[in-house]
Amino acid sequence: MSHATRTAPGPRTTPRRAVDDDRLPRLPRIYVPRLRLWQRLDEATEAAVTLVVAPAGAGKTLGVTGWLRHAAPAHAEHPVWITADESWTPEQIDAVLDGAEAPAGPGGAPTLVVVDDAHLLPPSALRRVDERLNNTPEAIRVLLLSHWVLPLTRLVPELLGNFTLLRGDLLRLSDAENAALVSAHARTGDRQVVDAVARQAEGWCAAAVLAARDLSGAQDPVAAARLLSHDVAPIATLVAGEVFSTLTPRQRHLLLAIAGDGVVSVAAAAHLTHDQHAAEILAELEDTGLLVMREEHGCPPAPSDEVQATGGFRVHPLLAEVVRRQLAAGGVDAARARSTVIRAVRLDMARGNLSEAFARLVRVGAPTEAADVLARDGVRMVLNQCEHDDVDEFVRAQPEIVDHRPDTWFAIALDRWVRDDLEGARHWGDRLLADRRKRSPTWPAGWPDGLDAAVACVRLWRAALGLEPAYAAVGHAKRVVVASQTRPAVREANADVLPVLAAELGVTQNWLGELTEAETSLTLAVSLSRSKGLAPLGVHALSHLAFTQYMRGRENACAELADEVLVAAGAPGARTLPFVTARAGLARLLARLLDVPSPTGPAEARVIDTRCHGADLCTRFWFRVWDARQAVLAGDVIGARRMLATPRESPGLTDDQLPEHLRVALLVEQAFVAVLASDRDTLKSLHGTLDALGTVGEAALVQGLRADREGDRRGAAVAFEAAAADAAYSQPPTRALALVCEAQILDALGETTRSQDRLVEAISVTEARRNAAPFFGWARQGTPIATLLHRLVEHPAGTWVHELAATSADRPDVTVLYASMTATPRELGEVSMTLVPPALSPREREVLNELARGATYADIAAALFVSENTVKTHVSSLYTKLAASRRSEALKIARSFRLL
Repeated sequence: MSHATRTAPGPRTTPRRAVDDDRLPRLPRIYVPRLRLWQRLDEATEAAVTLVVAPAGAGKTLGVTGWLRHAAPAHAEHPVWITADESWTPEQIDAVLDGAEAPAGPGGAPTLVVVDDAHLLPPSALRRVDERLNNTPEAIRVLLLSHWVLPLTRLVPELLGNFTLLRGDLLRLSDAENAALVSAHARTGDRQVVDAVARQAEGWCAAAVLAARDLSGAQDPVAAARLLSHDVAPIATLVAGEVFSTLTPRQRHLLLAIAGDGVVSVAAAAHLTHDQHAAEILAELEDTGLLVMREEHGCPPAPSDEVQATGGFRVHPLLAEVVRRQLAAGGVDAARARSTVIRAVRLDMARGNLSEAFARLVRVGAPTEAADVLARDGVRMVLNQCEHDDVDEFVRAQPEIVDHRPDTWFAIALDRWVRDDLEGARHWGDRLLADRRKRSPTWPAGWPDGLDAAVACVRLWRAALGLEPAYAAVGHAKRVVVASQTRPAVREANADVLPVLAAELGVTQNWLGELTEAETSLTLAVSLSRSKGLAPLGVHALSHLAFTQYMRGRENACAELADEVLVAAGAPGARTLPFVTARAGLARLLARLLDVPSPTGPAEARVIDTRCHGADLCTRFWFRVWDARQAVLAGDVIGARRMLATPRESPGLTDDQLPEHLRVALLVEQAFVAVLASDRDTLKSLHGTLDALGTVGEAALVQGLRADREGDRRGAAVAFEAAAADAAYSQPPTRALALVCEAQILDALGETTRSQDRLVEAISVTEARRNAAPFFGWARQGTPIATLLHRLVEHPAGTWVHELAATSADRPDVTVLYASMTATPRELGEVSMTLVPPALSPREREVLNELARGATYADIAAALFVSENTVKTHVSSLYTKLAASRRSEALKIARSFRLL
């Protein structure tokens, strides 16, 4: 039944029944039922998705928990409760929702899934919920609790009764609820006290509780309530000055020490407060209700393994704000809390535990000590705690301290670089270089450039941004790396930064085409990262090493490294630098795309996150190639040509300025797309460009493709032979491509033995790489590749031959496959004056596809189960819409507009 047509239930006066479920959050000792909210939840949660929107402290979590425990209807039995944060992935969301599809309520309804703090879900996870809402609303029942309206599709689901939005006004305390809540916390039912709190709190649950607690500590609550009614300051400001006076000194100390930590375990609270009775104090605050809330065992996902294993406590957001103000204001309590937290942090650092150390010092107002940590362990902290942005917040909050601490600048620049803030990284890097130049006389004799890994790293970043020559920066970085490995004093001075420098050196060498040296540098980075406990940096370097292997023509090694990266990144509790999984996923897809049978389907392709670091030029280049290949697979050859011709590696960088190994790969990629489009002029131009670059084999390959397109079989065979003998680069596989094309042409010329020899050689060359691209059938004038492979299978042959033959038997040569659906340059030119592509009905598209296959009217009628007269009517309509008078003209126009 549609949500709009349900009959609203009458007012409820008593709870329906109690549900005892330990998986739900606990309710405080003082709890007031939210009957108005419960009534709306009864009705709303029969739909697929219900979104409750209200600010922090309005009572969303406790209101829904009370409904589930004491008043839930039959369709909300045995709910699943999860607490969201930024780590939730679409796959985790799917797992929870799929597990909830098991019938739990009447009529086999899915189990209700409650997502607390849904505003913390990343966009990808929200998109997955949105997809399920739009595609399979009958299979889900989700209740989202959020601080703001989430970007979900609303109009159509609301009209269909699949989506309900409950706004914050619904959570405003009624007079009765306010009276009950204030009486319990203020310990008086006096009407003046209740009314004063109601006026100031204006229905805000947390504010009402905190104001009532403040009044409970007054000798005369009624007199204090009169003053409260005349105070126009916000409740939070009032509480910041008064509420701590109602708490014991030990309670105040504990809250000041732990409030900024999010979820904190009992052991961590005792450690931070230096108070072994922290558990008892937390229990006291929890019993009061709202001030401190317990996080249950296994509450997914927990901020740390310790919390997840033992459970913990979380200070209410409003009270946490109060604590922040108290720390900023200073005083005896704040100074005492600051000293105990600093003591705890120093103990942690002495044990080698940097987790949360810097952030804790910042939160308790110890900027000098925080700067010391940043200077001493900043590199390790930035790389190992990459999911937090504490460094940037510290820089913004303490500019004067940072300005006088040059020893912190490299860590700040690294933090900005890792987070793709290129302007920020450039700013701090330039300041670092200026500072080093100012202090250059202090460097030992014989170190004219100062063999400083931080300086070398900044120069590599500047080279990636186009601010200085790349080869000069690489040469300097090489000298620093060698000196750090051979000279103990240099090694000790550069110990912390050397893993970063080795990784950045390998990345730059990948871009320049120094692939052997890049492999050495990245391998060193992985080794150093592992020995120094920098797992995220090691995984980052491995992802770049996968591309090194791919560009060296080692697709299998590339795929294995990419798999290793993805497994490491997906491990529970793993921390990774931004863009690592996207880079590894792209490398894996490129390496496996041309394998047989192809494991890369549309579903896997969608996993790729096409964002990449703004200065990761090599990855950006291969993303361009990947997008073009995906366009070809989708039948959009013209779109692929446009993608390959549009530089997007770096602003102002043209294709002519690409390093030679990537430029050659791009030109050959463009040549094969031109083959599919029958573009002779482009093939001629590409041949000239490659010839000018001196890449003899690649130029000969394009010349062979051009000769084949023009019908010159003998000339094509000669060119392909030259290409196979003198290929310059491993990627793309020029030699194998030339061998297979030559085999096709030679067989068509009647030279069967030579053809078979070339094909066998091509199979031997590609077997280790498992690259099937050469066997797609690129020679128009040659024998179909399926025929040639079938002959080899008849003789004793290896597994690779059988796999290739089985795949080619199921599809025509690629030139034949795309010929009927790709517009030639001439066709594009002839229809370029048409402004708007015609809109065809689904039936007209079916008829058009049958016409492209060469089917007769009788064939089309039989295939579509209609009469021939109906087919003629559709054909006539097609000709009218396409402004064509015959079949060939209609197909030409259809190809130009990608209607086929």
